[in-house]
Amino acid sequence: MIFKGDFHIHSCLSPCAEITMVPGAVASALEKIGTEWVAITDHNSCGNVEVFEKVLGARGIKVIPGMEVQTVEEVHVLVYLKSIKVAVDFSNEIKGHLPKIENDPERFGYQLFVDENDNFVGMESAVLSTSTDLTIDNLWRMVKRYDGLFVYAHVDRMFGVVKQLGFIPNYPPFDAIEAVGTVNVNCTVLRSSDAHSLSQIKKPQMKVKADSRTFDEFRKALMRKDMWKF
Repeated sequence: MIFKGDFHIHSCLSPCAEITMVPGAVASALEKIGTEWVAITDHNSCGNVEVFEKVLGARGIKVIPGMEVQTVEEVHVLVYLKSIKVAVDFSNEIKGHLPKIENDPERFGYQLFVDENDNFVGMESAVLSTSTDLTIDNLWRMVKRYDGLFVYAHVDRMFGVVKQLGFIPNYPPFDAIEAVGTVNVNCTVLRSSDAHSLSQIKKPQMKVKADSRTFDEFRKALMRKDMWKF
């Protein structure tokens, strides 16, 4: 089967995302353009993934739990995880690697938890708009301990590994990259919206060949390069 996917979408928990990125509104936007498979990837937290999985799942849109982690080198990495439970555990460990700084929402942005009815139910107090204390290598080791996927985010844009380091390191062995332009690599290249607002949710750019929309099938498609740009 071929599925239409977008594997980099933020919610209202990300400090740089609009507060309109609540599950019901995101689900409606995705339905209109036929997106069937997504990843919710907030900055340094998986705090809204479970509620998004429930709401989007009820509308026929499958969710892969994810996160966009910022390393100490200020490189953004997309992490994909196999279940909500694993995502919660991973998120709790990442929180321990964030600086002990309380977020100032007026300065850095609101970090909002939301329920299934799109009501705001709390705010993340720890600042998410910063680097963890994890190096690229240490983050990779942590991701693999959780049996997750390690994908360099928007490599050719700000906070991408090419922009930050000038090259894509051969080690640690990444699972894929995400890019906007043309990148010469021997791996799957994801094309995503990186949506921080409803207006940025565009027609899906990826088609994925898979038997079903599960994490294991996503991993297989990534490794087989059974993902293509529309």
